[in-house]
Amino acid sequence: MTDYQWQLGELVMLTRATKVLKITMFAMYEQLIGSRYICIREATDNQSGILVKVLGRTPSEYIKVVDGLPFCKDEREELFEGKGYTSYSFPTAENVKEVLDILRGNPNLLPVFEKASMHVNPRAKFWVRETTSHLLVMKKPMCYDASSDSLCKASDDEAPYRLTLVYFHKGQLDW
Repeated sequence: MTDYQWQLGELVMLTRATKVLKITMFAMYEQLIGSRYICIREATDNQSGILVKVLGRTPSEYIKVVDGLPFCKDEREELFEGKGYTSYSFPTAENVKEVLDILRGNPNLLPVFEKASMHVNPRAKFWVRETTSHLLVMKKPMCYDASSDSLCKASDDEAPYRLTLVYFHKGQLDW
């Protein structure tokens, strides 16, 4: 078992890993971790550490709902029978609030994100895991608006930020 002990502000390179979200006759949908993250909270005996990756701004037309969760086709792959799609997972609104509180409370972290070319505005809108019903059965992804501390739908001309989080504690990664 690996003991993950990253330090505050450390740029972390995670090994690529996926977990299956849904399989249909023609496609497989997986959630993904991998590449560069920034540690914004160290793990303690009582609390998980948090790694954050800023994926930039994403227009609503690129986000679908798969098996009840927001999904963005970050990677596509031709499989023997069908296609494979992977998406970085979306955090909950509560997770986003916690991340933004940490970023606002530690002004030394924002320059770390800038240096890593992960630009983020802590007062902007962010895509979250929560969804809302649209036309009775269709679900649409929602945003957390940091400036008003509320959940909302993104308008067609907006491109809220996407974050993905990985929690680490006692040798385990959770995303």
